[in-house]
Amino acid sequence: MTEHAFLTAQEVADYLRTTLHTVRVMIKDGQLKGAKVGREYRISKRSFDAYLDSIEGAHEPLTE
Repeated sequence: MTEHAFLTAQEVADYLRTTLHTVRVMIKDGQLKGAKVGREYRISKRSFDAYLDSIEGAHEPLTE
């Protein structure tokens, strides 16, 4: 099985220095890809890096 790294919506909000509500809206609007797991969203690091590329042009990939 391939291992995938995921971030919580709160971790994404902290990284972007925004609110959890804003991240949820971004997911619902399709700006950021995320999946709802139970009551919370999870965002793959790969899709988050792709989002950052789309808004910044270039960035340092997230590391664990």
